[in-house]
Amino acid sequence: MKLIYAFLFALLSLTSWSQTTESQLSKSYSKEEIAQFKATNILPLYEYALTHACYLIDAPQGKDVSQFEVFDLLLPPSPEPIIFTNYSIRILDRTQYYRVINTNKILVVKSKNILSLEMQNQKK
Repeated sequence: MKLIYAFLFALLSLTSWSQTTESQLSKSYSKEEIAQFKATNILPLYEYALTHACYLIDAPQGKDVSQFEVFDLLLPPSPEPIIFTNYSIRILDRTQYYRVINTNKILVVKSKNILSLEMQNQKK
């Protein structure tokens, strides 16, 4: 009986987590795009990207970063991951760089390929 309750709890938790992931992704992607992610089995990549796609770096000294789009990071940087969907950013086939307004920081958004490689290396 305990096993049945444990299984039901796990199933409900997984369903809830999946809905949370989809609602988070819906900030940057349409329902059709999310359905396509599921159909092509790349939804796990986007789930991973939610907490691993973005990070901040100091702007390199002596390098011209004026061509990077200016980005207003609404919340002050903290140890928490920067979730790309909170800023309507989409994961692309190339790495994206944004100058963070009023700072000397660059927001880096990893490409699909980099995220995929990271996921593969974590499984090893």
